[in-house]
Amino acid sequence: MRMPCDVYFADEIRRQTDTAGAAQVLAESATALGWHLAAFHPDIHRPTLPRARNGEFIGTAMGWRAQTVNDWVDLGLARSCPIGRRCGEVTEPFLWDVESGCVDEGRAPLTPQEQAVLRHYSNDVHGGVTVPVRRSSTTGYVSWCSRERGTLRRSYHTTLSAVYLLSHTFLRQLDRLSGAQDSHGEGKCPLTARELECLTWAARGHTTDEIACLLHRSAETVNFHITNALAKLRARNRAHAVAIACTRGMIREL
Repeated sequence: MRMPCDVYFADEIRRQTDTAGAAQVLAESATALGWHLAAFHPDIHRPTLPRARNGEFIGTAMGWRAQTVNDWVDLGLARSCPIGRRCGEVTEPFLWDVESGCVDEGRAPLTPQEQAVLRHYSNDVHGGVTVPVRRSSTTGYVSWCSRERGTLRRSYHTTLSAVYLLSHTFLRQLDRLSGAQDSHGEGKCPLTARELECLTWAARGHTTDEIACLLHRSAETVNFHITNALAKLRARNRAHAVAIACTRGMIREL
């Protein structure tokens, strides 16, 4: 059975031994999912951007214009970035749009400084979805960006589970590479053996009826275990539960 795109790239990210390598896999996963660029910030409270071992900014290797990256640093744009600010306020992914000057629709309007920072992206992208990732006392994020107008919501809905998984996998891998301690309990599984088994088969793309056949149980029993797993993981749906289980290391072999 062919491995799902997001799971493949999550495994590739975990195999990387430095930030530059993991970032390159992240950029490749963005392209595979239909996004044009990916961006990340390990810690919203630190304005510095990561560099490769040769001293160059990793963002340029991921496809961002060198001028955009250099301006971000030279002008100190991180201090007024509305995306970073929003990541400090919410835990769920949110959309942002350069043309409309909107970050997380329906929220408080941007300040003039924040609008200026958002416009700074206009030479590279038109908008994107950002996934906040909280670890211990640190909050970072990964943004998935598009150059096309009018496709953000469709891309958001069709790739949400994938970008959630890959964003968390990526920043947790950076934590491991830097020796940071993760307080999210990766490796500690709150699920029973049967709940985890059902969720693992779901992660492999099987339907409830197929899982029931594989486990020689009724479809009602399978739904019972998966429903329990969703509740324990505080997941919105089955895809969300699979993404959470994968990012926490509960599901590894697919």
